[in-house]
Amino acid sequence: GIRKAVADIMEGARGSAPGSARRYERDADEYRRLARLPPDKLARKLDALERRMFKHAENLEFEEAARLRDELKRLREASFELPAEEPAIAR
Repeated sequence: GIRKAVADIMEGARGSAPGSARRYERDADEYRRLARLPPDKLARKLDALERRMFKHAENLEFEEAARLRDELKRLREASFELPAEEPAIAR
């Protein structure tokens, strides 16, 4: 049989550090920008993201819909003091 250490198997499962750092920096910049928005504009931005998420789901683009769902959750949780509620399915 083939023997591999668990570390060897998990090595390919993680993203590279430079890509992760760049993504973290980009996300942090976006959160800082959104934190400066007035509450009404922030709510409109979140609503627009939610509409895009539902549109992708309708078009069977589930990976993109899930990415937007996760982004919405992060934005709601990121010190905006908004509940990270799941969007309602029926519109």
